[in-house]
Amino acid sequence: MAIIRVSDPTFEGKRSDNRVFVRFRVNGSPDQTWINTFMGHASSSVLRAANAVFNGSDVTLELVRPKSRAELTTALDCFIECANLGLRSWGGAERSRALVPGSVRGHV
Repeated sequence: MAIIRVSDPTFEGKRSDNRVFVRFRVNGSPDQTWINTFMGHASSSVLRAANAVFNGSDVTLELVRPKSRAELTTALDCFIECANLGLRSWGGAERSRALVPGSVRGHV
């Protein structure tokens, strides 16, 4: 089952350096691989997310204050979908070609 956001994000607090804490719920407890992929995308985004806490289906995330609620919800849904698809983030390490199904290694 794909993970989806099932609640609107709420602001839980703010820090003096233009960062905020956001809480939202997802429809299930994601596994560690999913969480790592989510965080790879979230941390390399313009919102520079950090310090994510996943407690079952409850998520708390620290990030740069978004310009609007629409920017926040769009970004969260994008991070979630990228994690569902297993897409690596631009800032993450590339998987070894040996681990990619159907990949062909070059011969010298």
